[in-house]
Amino acid sequence: MRLHRLLVPLVVLALLMTGATPAVAAVARVWTADSWKRVFQTDQRPAGASTSINWDAARNEAESYQILLRHTASFTITGVTLSALTGSAGTIPAGNLEYKFQNHHAPEKGQLFPDPLGNERSKAVSANTTQGIWVTVNVPAGQAVGTYTGSVDIATNTGAIAVPMRLTVYPIDVPNAVDSKYIYSTWNVFFNEYADTDGGVVADEIVDRYHFPRYSAQWWKLIEDFAKEQKATRQNQVHISIDPLLDGPTTLVGDTYHFDWTKFDQFVELFIRHGSVARLRGNPLLNALHTDQVWIIDNEDGVNKVALAPVDSPKANRWLDQYLPALKAHLDAKGWTDIWYQTISDEPKEDKLANYNWAVGKYRQYFGADAKTQDAVIGLFPELVGNLSVWIPLIDKLQENEQFYRDRQAAGDEVWTYVCLQPDARDGWLNRWSTYPAYTARQLAWGNFKYGATGFFHWGYNAWTSGQYGEVEPYPGDGYIVYPDVPNGTVRTSVRSLATRDGNEEYELLSILKQRDPVAAQRLADALMRGYDNFTDDTDLMAKTRKELLLRAAGTALPPRVEAENGRLTGTGRVDTVGSGYTGSGYVGWLDQASGSSVTVDVTAARPGPQVVEIRYSNGTDTTNTLTLLVNGAVPRKVEFLPTGDWNTTWSSAYVTVDLAAGTNTITLRHDADDGSVDPDSLTLW
Repeated sequence: MRLHRLLVPLVVLALLMTGATPAVAAVARVWTADSWKRVFQTDQRPAGASTSINWDAARNEAESYQILLRHTASFTITGVTLSALTGSAGTIPAGNLEYKFQNHHAPEKGQLFPDPLGNERSKAVSANTTQGIWVTVNVPAGQAVGTYTGSVDIATNTGAIAVPMRLTVYPIDVPNAVDSKYIYSTWNVFFNEYADTDGGVVADEIVDRYHFPRYSAQWWKLIEDFAKEQKATRQNQVHISIDPLLDGPTTLVGDTYHFDWTKFDQFVELFIRHGSVARLRGNPLLNALHTDQVWIIDNEDGVNKVALAPVDSPKANRWLDQYLPALKAHLDAKGWTDIWYQTISDEPKEDKLANYNWAVGKYRQYFGADAKTQDAVIGLFPELVGNLSVWIPLIDKLQENEQFYRDRQAAGDEVWTYVCLQPDARDGWLNRWSTYPAYTARQLAWGNFKYGATGFFHWGYNAWTSGQYGEVEPYPGDGYIVYPDVPNGTVRTSVRSLATRDGNEEYELLSILKQRDPVAAQRLADALMRGYDNFTDDTDLMAKTRKELLLRAAGTALPPRVEAENGRLTGTGRVDTVGSGYTGSGYVGWLDQASGSSVTVDVTAARPGPQVVEIRYSNGTDTTNTLTLLVNGAVPRKVEFLPTGDWNTTWSSAYVTVDLAAGTNTITLRHDADDGSVDPDSLTLW
């Protein structure tokens, strides 16, 4: 298993274009890649690449795949048509499939990174540029188990391209995000974003960027699009700003507040209506930077506005002693009290914890002793025990203080994880930076399962101004997970957002498996994650591990192992039994004694298209060695085999995605002159 500390990203080196794709070479080179892989505009079609989409999914799960097109001349994609998926068990309507073109951005004012996903319906592609199309299937809840097929038909100004789709649905259901115990939340900026120091406005992202007046029809349509994006990516808690209450309008006349909940209700009800809310997060009671001032609505020079007042001051008490009981009464009347989680002060400061606890006392005076609070914390604060219900430490702090947070869970508190500028991805920590492979966002959920965290929080969702979108970004993409689409008056999702969705779905599958086989669930999480700063970068291993998770969670039989010693040998290759721990009756050794020596096995694929082959092996040298792999005798490619520590008593696995035909295929492992010493034991198709 390859585990590493992620370093500063480098441009993926272009692979040599190999071979022509039948029927489409005159139009463009076309290939496909799964959702784990990152593809740059400079990447070329790899050797042995597939030209079809091959999904494995649970019911009520969304899965994505990439179609990649490249040509030596410029061309235009004029349309993409997605057929229904049909099979003997039924049909998945075309309306359950969608596509988005890969867009790019340059947060460092240089290299283009593939992250935004565009809403355009056609695309001009420059010569010698790889263009991606992300295709997503949303498997209906209760869909009949079985295999479904269809086609993606891509029209271009130089000809048509057909990409086959195949989906296998397994007998297991992913719960709806609104019903899940796993909470995914971001700091969304749908109203004013306030400065931490003086309460001034940093930005109103919608008004400033889109020029939509607040509460206009265009504004509400955009908020609806945000809600749809959040539901599609399993974000199930929304932040409620103080602005819609102010805009009600809520007024202060003398010392008495007159609360108007009209805009507050419209906003909350929109998210509830779209099924994207399991919880509501209340606007912080205290200022985040110093934890010594209270956010209030005040009347200044005849204008009601959001302002700040010192903790325990007359203005602060006037506000809290009227706002909190009014809020409680309104939530009770709407039936929302049980899903309301109050933020007290984001990232409370160590020297102001007494202020934090004072504010909790105020809140619980009106909401009750068991009222739920939640906050991101960047330090270890035992002083908050009893006053903080949902602890959200940075991932490095959870890893370093695991027992403290296990104790909090044992006491009935929730523990999530958090990323916000830190911990620094450049130091090897998982994060959701846009310059890093999207699987780093996906693996956060695997890490959360490993450490027992039941939620994930991130700044930010659409804090484009604070995140320095469009400028040189010191923390690329960290302030936003979606992108503006001003010309179309909507929002663009991102590869990182889809990756987070996938990770959240896999968290659900791990949780289901844990109920039946906790050892297997933990082993699968450990296969990808040793820690938030120690994780695999092997995307083929990721794909294999997800497939095994799906099979085990569904209670479906695992694929059979094909023994190398039963294969056809050439040259100096021979069956050997020296050592221990091998599968079957032996393994294949001595391939390195003569160039051209090989072993060929027959494998049976239930379906055509890309599949991961797991090669179990021993490599007793102290270097990474290679063998040459051929599928059905064509397109040789190198496979790396890391050292196993000794010969034929310690075994490991290498993983590689191969493109197979339905039925019998041959896989050959050959020792060429530039290869090293490796003893294959068995092969498994996933």
